[in-house]
Amino acid sequence: MRHLFIVDPVPGLNPDADTSVVFMREAARRGQYVATCGVADLSVGPGGRTQARWLETRVGEGRDWFELGSPGAGELGEFDVVWMRKDPPYDLNYFFVTHLLDLVPPTTLVVNAPRGLREVTEKLFILQFPDLCPESLVSRSIGELLEFRRKLGGEMVIKPLDGCGGEGVFHLTPEDRNVQTILELGTRHGTAYQIAQRYIPEVRDGDKRIILVEGEPVGAVLRRPLHWETRANFHVGGTAVKTELTPREREICARIGPALRELGTVFAGIDVIGNWLTEANVTSPTGIQEINRLDGVVLERLVLDAVERRLGALGG
Repeated sequence: MRHLFIVDPVPGLNPDADTSVVFMREAARRGQYVATCGVADLSVGPGGRTQARWLETRVGEGRDWFELGSPGAGELGEFDVVWMRKDPPYDLNYFFVTHLLDLVPPTTLVVNAPRGLREVTEKLFILQFPDLCPESLVSRSIGELLEFRRKLGGEMVIKPLDGCGGEGVFHLTPEDRNVQTILELGTRHGTAYQIAQRYIPEVRDGDKRIILVEGEPVGAVLRRPLHWETRANFHVGGTAVKTELTPREREICARIGPALRELGTVFAGIDVIGNWLTEANVTSPTGIQEINRLDGVVLERLVLDAVERRLGALGG
């Protein structure tokens, strides 16, 4: 089996944290070919097929986990599986790449499917399940956002729709004198959308990342924020804590899982705070390595198994 991973530059990937690394390692353990490229290496030729320039990537364990080998070039249809693992932000270039991936022959599996990458926007997709989400408002009107905050009692969280990794997330409190300025900056003076949500106090206990494979939960990790931080993301200092799923979280997974699976989303990470679904991540969700270490599991095996099943169904 031949895999092409579309990723950020390989030397910059963290072998102790990045999910793409464990996917590549698992493919290598199975004796499968691994190559890597960046989004800048993609193009569409005269025949309407997406092509790329790539490097063979020999993958192993430890800190010196990769060796870049011989270059190659050709159509993406030469591969059995193409992994779209470019980190957010989801910008216009990312959107165009999903359309390039739509031109990959159907005998090649794209993970996650381009349609799903377009439709499962991390902040907006969850609003299709309003009873699972905290009370929310999407707007670029400062006046509307201020009125929503007033209705919530003066406290809310705002996030940019195209943000990632906790970037641009603010917890606005009743005593905050900078609310107007923060909303001006966040909306770029009324030209950029923000999502505002009711503040969930349970975030102090942690923000739970739940990993779904083919729409089914396979593991979870609690990301506990530093005491001075609102955000629990690992890269801003959140601590990984062992956890289990609650009945409410299983209900959330049962509701959202079939929709993700229908959109060709093999691998996803959803975020739950308290009893509320706050985000659905399908671009390049993290958390597998932390769950593996805490629970003594190897979740990437489940993902590769699912990929092989989907590929078998394609006749690949």
